[in-house]
Parts: sequence; structure tokens; C-alpha cells
Amino acid sequence: MKLALIIGMKTSVTMADVARTVGVSASTVSRALRNDSRISQAMRQEIRQVAESMHYRPNPLVSALMSNRNAHFDKAAMNTIALVTDYVGKESWKTKDVCRWEYEGMIERADALGYKVEEFALSDYSEDPERLSQVIRNRGIHGVLLGFSRDRRNKALIATGDFAIAGLSAYFRDALVDRSNFHGMYNVRLALDEIRKLGYRKTGLVVPEFNNRISGWQWSAGALDWQRHLPSADRCQPFIPAQDDSRATFAQWMQREQPDSLLVYKLPVQTWLASMGLAVPADIGVAYLYRTQTEMEAGAGIDGNLQLVGAASVDLVVASLNLNQVGLPRSPKEVLVKGVWRSGSTLRDKYKASSNLSARA
Repeated sequence: MKLALIIGMKTSVTMADVARTVGVSASTVSRALRNDSRISQAMRQEIRQVAESMHYRPNPLVSALMSNRNAHFDKAAMNTIALVTDYVGKESWKTKDVCRWEYEGMIERADALGYKVEEFALSDYSEDPERLSQVIRNRGIHGVLLGFSRDRRNKALIATGDFAIAGLSAYFRDALVDRSNFHGMYNVRLALDEIRKLGYRKTGLVVPEFNNRISGWQWSAGALDWQRHLPSADRCQPFIPAQDDSRATFAQWMQREQPDSLLVYKLPVQTWLASMGLAVPADIGVAYLYRTQTEMEAGAGIDGNLQLVGAASVDLVVASLNLNQVGLPRSPKEVLVKGVWRSGSTLRDKYKASSNLSARA
């Protein structure tokens, strides 16, 4: 009855609550939970069992202060968020515009909230997740953001039980954490709406299978659902190749589907179109789900607001820190950020062009 009353009246269970239930001091509970040998093994086990049954979670900021009170403590660690990366390969994530946009958003939001972001690359720790976890723990850092990773199978995740943790976009996509991401379905539908407003009748989605899968299949789902209400003649089966080097199959798809415009991610369609004797936008329109700064400056398409995606990931970590939530959530949530449309020279207004021709006639 006493335990039920304590839990019912508080939003979170404190160390003092655990101490009262066991009948010991709060300092004894603190030492037991840190596995201090000065507390008997039997008492340590009893305290851990009671703490678990009461759903006690230590406050990460208080824990950092107490564990480092008598040590040479870097107070900056209290306001540091560890950005864990695993971007193996010849290229650094810092060379990718999409990553740079997200990172800029992280840094700006963290600074506004009084935090800083520090990268911890798994490759710097012999790709040993436990070693990396221990380093972050020893630094007194309790906020962790999973970001910028390559897709690799059968790879262990860092220990999560001690950290307020969130994920960025689809990086470390098997980690069941709260995360921020771009709104893939909304972005595709918005682009198709805007392209059709310009007079194009049959737009084909052109994205690699790998990236479509990373989007949670939102791109292809958005395109196919958007077409349901179109006349049959205006519908276009998406081109989603398994390999980037798909020029021959792209040409076959173009011949079969006969699109008058394309919505593209990553694939070098303008090069492929040129090899087929097609000019952009004179012969065919092209819009992008922006991946590079060059595309954004030169072409029409969707700005995914990736700076806001990065900022939202920091919001998730800081919210968990403030609420004293550590470990994996029971029901992970995903914050989806909507993109915006940008006009560009790779599309032409076919209605306006037709009107001009009529006027000259």
C-alpha cells in the first residue's frame, strides 16, 4: 500500500523512494546501484530488484554530477550530445550535402538550447560498440544521437540503457528509437501536384530501390497513391532500379511508359536523357528530391527542410534528458518534417508556353 501511494503521487520514482521502501539510506541505494563493493552482494541485489519493480530511472544529469563530484570533471560534458556515426567507406559523411544540411540544423538547435554536439565515430573505437559506449559514459555524457551511418547488417548497436537517445533520419534504421525524418510521402505528393500544375500530364518517379527502402517506401507509396485518381493514360509506373548504373533499363522504361516529366532522386537522369537525344526541359521536364546543392540551385524540386530534420532530432534528445527518459522507448515515435516546393529551370510552364504560341498565331 505504501509503495502504491508513493508511485501514484509522483511523476517519477526517486532514489529516496527506493531507499524508504528497502529501509536503507539514499546513499546506500546510490552505492548499490553503482555496484559499490562496500555494499554486500545480497543488499545490492535486493536494492536493484526493488528499483526495477518501482521502475526507478536515475536522473542522468544528477548522476553525472554525483559520479564526477570528486574527479577532474569536464562540466561541458553535462551539456554535450554525443553524435554517434558509422559512415564507413572512402567518402566522409561531411562531403554529402544532405548530411551537411542535417548537421547544420543539429548544431544550430543544440546551440539555441545550450548544448553542443560532438561526434563519436565508431571507427575510432575499433568498431567496438561497447568500448564506444563506455567512453561516452566515462565522459559523463548522457544524451546520444544516432546519425550518419552506412547500411550494414548484423552490427550491434551501442548500449542504450544509460542514455537519453534518439535517431536522425533513417541512419541506424534498425534501432527502435524516437527519430526525426523527412516526410517522404508528403514530399512526393507535393512535387507531383506542382508538376501537374505546370501542364505535365504523366510524371514518372525515378529513385534507386535502396533509397526508396530507406524512405520506408514512402516515395513509391506516395507516387502510386497520388495516381489513383488520374485517368489511366496519365498514370506512370515508377522506375525503381536495384542498381545505380541502370541506363539501359531506364531507356526501356522510357520507351514503355512515355513520361513527359520525371521526379528524381540521385540517379543521373539528365546524362541518360542526353544520350537518348532528349533535352531538359525542351523535350522532358525534370524535378528533384534535392540531394545536392547543385540540384537545388539549378533545378526545380523539393527542399526537404533537412536542417529542420536535424534540429528535430536534437529536440528529441533534449526532451528525453529533461524528462529523465533513458533507454529504448516502448513505442518509438517519429517526427516527420514536411518539405517545400522550389521552382527551377528544369521544368517549364506548358500552359504559359501554349498560351504564348496561341497569341503569336
